[in-house]
Amino acid sequence: MQWSKGRLIGKGTYGKVYLGLNVANGEVFAVKQVEVPESKDGHQDPRQKQVVDAMKSEIDTLRDLNHPNVVSYLGYEQTEKYLSIFLEYVPGGSIGECYRKLGRGLDKNLTRHFTKQIVDGLAYVHSKGILHRDLKADNILVDLDGICKIFDFGISKRENDNIYGANETATTMQGSVFWMAPEVLVTSEGYGGKVDIWSLGCVVLEMCTGERPWHPKSTLDTLLLVKTRQAPPLPEDLNIHPEGHDFLHQCFQIESSARPTAEDLKTHPYLQNADWQFQKGVLPVS
Repeated sequence: MQWSKGRLIGKGTYGKVYLGLNVANGEVFAVKQVEVPESKDGHQDPRQKQVVDAMKSEIDTLRDLNHPNVVSYLGYEQTEKYLSIFLEYVPGGSIGECYRKLGRGLDKNLTRHFTKQIVDGLAYVHSKGILHRDLKADNILVDLDGICKIFDFGISKRENDNIYGANETATTMQGSVFWMAPEVLVTSEGYGGKVDIWSLGCVVLEMCTGERPWHPKSTLDTLLLVKTRQAPPLPEDLNIHPEGHDFLHQCFQIESSARPTAEDLKTHPYLQNADWQFQKGVLPVS
C-alpha cells in the first residue's frame, strides 16, 4: 500500500500515533509507529529492540481481534527505519479527552452507556485469552456515533489456558499505577484477567468524576495505598445510577477471586437499559 503520513494525533504505550492516508483511495487511518533500532558495531540498542518486540507482539494480538468495541487492525509495514501498525481511525478521541474537555464528569446515562460497551469489548478480549493490562479512559476511543473502542494493546499478554487464574508467567508490574490492581504489586503470586476488572472500575470512576482514580494522590502515595490492599475512594456525591455503586464495589473487590468476570458483568443490573441516543456525528463535548 502506498500511503502518506500526516500529523501526530497521540501516543501509545510504545510508539507515536499519526494520521495516515491511503494515496490510492483516500482512506484515512491511524498509524502507530516506532523506529527500528540501528545496529552499531554489531550491537542493537536493547531498549529500542524491546519496543519493537512489543509492537510485534501487539500486531500478533490485534490480528486475532474483530469486535465493534475493539479498535480494528488493518495491517502493518516494516522498513529499514520504521515499524508501522495500521489501525482504524477513531476521530472522536479518547474518553479521557472527552472528560478533560468538559472539565467534569460525564452525564451518568452516558457513563452507563459507555461502560456497557467497554464491558462487551473486554469480555470479547478475555474470551480470546488476552489480558489488556493498561485499561484506562485514555485507552478507550469513541467515534462520532458514540461507539467505544478499546485501544493500545502494547503491554497486553496472551494467557490461553485460564484467563482469570493467577498465572505464573504474568508477574511483572505492568500498567499505569493509578489503575493498577493490588495483585499486580504482589508479583510473586502472578495475576490474571481480573486485573482488567479492577481497571474497568477505575475507568467508570474516571467517567463519573472527570478525574483519574486516586486524585490528587501522588504516584508514590498511590503505590503504597494499593500495596496495602486499598481501593480508590468513592466521593459521597458520586454521579452514578444507584446500581452503579454495587458495580464499582464488585470491580474493587480486593481479592481477585471475588471479582466478577467481564462476562458476568454483562448481566449486572447497572448495565441494563443502558442505551443513549447520540446526535449523529456530535460527541457530548464542545
